[in-house]
Amino acid sequence: MLRQFSKRASPYVHIVFYISLFIAGCKSDKRNVDVSASKVQITADRFEADLEKNTDNISFLRNKYGSFFDLYTYQLLKLGTPDTTLLKTRLSDFVHDPDISNVTADTKKEFSDFKPVDEKLTDAFRHYNYYFPKKNIPRVVTYVSGFNYAVVCADSVLGIGLDMYLGSDSKYYPSLQMPEYKMRKMRKEYIAADAMRGWAQSEWEQDAAQTDMLSQLIYLGKIQYFLDLMMPEVSDTIKFGYTAKQLEWCTASEKSIWSFWIDHKLLFSTEASLIGKYVNDGPTTNGFPKESPGNIGAWIGFRMVRAYMDKHAGISLAELMADNDSQKIFRESNYKPAK
Repeated sequence: MLRQFSKRASPYVHIVFYISLFIAGCKSDKRNVDVSASKVQITADRFEADLEKNTDNISFLRNKYGSFFDLYTYQLLKLGTPDTTLLKTRLSDFVHDPDISNVTADTKKEFSDFKPVDEKLTDAFRHYNYYFPKKNIPRVVTYVSGFNYAVVCADSVLGIGLDMYLGSDSKYYPSLQMPEYKMRKMRKEYIAADAMRGWAQSEWEQDAAQTDMLSQLIYLGKIQYFLDLMMPEVSDTIKFGYTAKQLEWCTASEKSIWSFWIDHKLLFSTEASLIGKYVNDGPTTNGFPKESPGNIGAWIGFRMVRAYMDKHAGISLAELMADNDSQKIFRESNYKPAK
């Protein structure tokens, strides 16, 4: 049977579930780079197709996919056995489950041509290679996990769960009680941005010791700033996951959001449940108008980080991503919404 959508995480797997509009203010010049000469090329390996054809050939799958095969079987599916014969049986049971078979068939139909996604990821990783020339470019692998994981990052592999992007009108999501705000983003247009966000979060993990709201905002802002530079031609609605109207509301309400946090002394709060109201995804942000998106913290964090980078032209993206001094970034950004 299909398992419920999950946000389970382990120390070994980083999981992300997660209209072109002009954002008010000048874009940083750091976005305007030429990557046309880059030799980086992304062509995703279709693990779900190989798995369907080679369920009984564990050695083939292990040889072709290496560590990803173990990640998939032990971490994603939690089949939990080193015994090859038993593993083969459990893997076959999963693949030939009627529900999974149907999902795999629909995935095959929806993603018969993966080239458009490959091209978006190629462009994004060409930018990544430009800003981080010493970092490895991951191998991209697609899979079906029974609606458990959208993006996984481990070692030098970036995995994409295609069953999480079958379209907002997919017949499966309502039966799994997916909320509308999640279903809206479970489309192929979001794959590349989700994948790059997941890769960034795996490369630059949040400092677990920094639990105050400001640190959360700056971290989210750094991830969004990273996305902006990796995908300069992609719409802001895709990169933030907001609707066009929600993004308009954020632009118009930036000062009032900031004033509310300052007036209520929330910036240095360490109360997890309170912070979660502003940094977790949702249909809207509790306490704000219904026009607001969930996770408005990403918007404000991005505005702070961009203000900081606009004032420090000599600081590279690599230096920004490695800098965990949230208070310094905030202080030197001189962030103050104008309207």
